[in-house]
Amino acid sequence: MKSSMTTAVHCVQQISQYAQFYRVSSMDKNLLFSQPTPESVSLKLRQFRKTRGWSLQDVERETHGRIKAVVLGSYERGDRALSLKRTIELATLYGIPISSLLQTSQTAESPNRDQIVLDLRRLTSIQGQNDLKFESVLYFVRGIAQARSDWNGEVMSLRKPDLETLALMARSTLKEMENWLQQCKLLLTPLS
Repeated sequence: MKSSMTTAVHCVQQISQYAQFYRVSSMDKNLLFSQPTPESVSLKLRQFRKTRGWSLQDVERETHGRIKAVVLGSYERGDRALSLKRTIELATLYGIPISSLLQTSQTAESPNRDQIVLDLRRLTSIQGQNDLKFESVLYFVRGIAQARSDWNGEVMSLRKPDLETLALMARSTLKEMENWLQQCKLLLTPLS
């Protein structure tokens, strides 16, 4: 009788210790990283749509009515639950990895004088050229976007030394690359 009572007390103590550990561990996890909230995912959905210059009705047209404007508006306000299937569909439509909707926000830096800003909208509008410079820039920008998890699709800041890398990839000189970028109107910041 005494041993079963001791065992029961020991089990209660163990459970109490595990419960205490679990509460502390859960709090520590939140200090190391933050989870996305439904509000942050809703906000990102809206940002990615607006980045492309699309209205809610444009999305409905693009999806041939599979995603109704009113439903997308509900997702973006957080008034409606978003299924995994629909999240994948929207990420595919916006041309972004699904993980970009779930990542916590990072503060965007404004470009400094040692950076250049490329117009990705312009770059994607001139796709289809069979030009080594164009292919090199496109390949390089996609690699940078993937490394940074930067899928806004509008602009991209690069360091000026990155131009040297681009020039090497395109088998051209730095001056030729700079001139080509300017001729194609891909630069949003002047070269100094």
